[in-house]
Amino acid sequence: MSNRVLLKCQHCGYRWDYRGENELYATCTQCRYKVKIPDDEARILRQKKSSQELKSSFSIEKRPVKLLGIAGIVNKAVEDYQYERNMLIQILLRLQRGFNWLPMEMLSEVSKQLNIPLSQVYQVATFYKTFSLAPRGRHLIRVCMGTSCKVRGAPIILDSVQMLLSIEQGETTPDSRFSLETVNCLGCCALGPMMTVDGEYHGNLKLPDVKKILSKYS
Repeated sequence: MSNRVLLKCQHCGYRWDYRGENELYATCTQCRYKVKIPDDEARILRQKKSSQELKSSFSIEKRPVKLLGIAGIVNKAVEDYQYERNMLIQILLRLQRGFNWLPMEMLSEVSKQLNIPLSQVYQVATFYKTFSLAPRGRHLIRVCMGTSCKVRGAPIILDSVQMLLSIEQGETTPDSRFSLETVNCLGCCALGPMMTVDGEYHGNLKLPDVKKILSKYS
């Protein structure tokens, strides 16, 4: 049925296309006489109005919602990887780099936005040592405790780091400056003992080297 409503003024006989919203009366554009809208035309107007309201409602419902806080941070990473579930590790790595650790609220949001079980997200986040579920310091120290490094003095290097920072392996300094971890291998066995700070490699370490290296990081 056409939405075109043609009205005729009972006073002057003028005909015109009515485009207003009032379903009862219209004003003649020629003589300004108030014209009663016939029932058939009024029904067309009601249908047209209902259709427009439905479209408007649908448009509002489909409008993207801007997510805030943790949800917004996660949504940006998930969107960049096009909501691909098999990109879970890359998404977690992106979040880890930006946030420095992965709070449970963030893991829960990843689970929700990728529509995968939280247990699966948690399993990945705890399996790989690169992820941390606790706040980390501004600088991450990793001391290699693999066999080659151990026989070259890695335990002494680790003790020195712990003594200088007054923390144990797996802890963060009170000023959030350093976090300390141990790893089984850094892939440079011939250069042991070895440690990294923020991914920067320091090999063939001697005890005096440790204090000098740490002093570079504020």
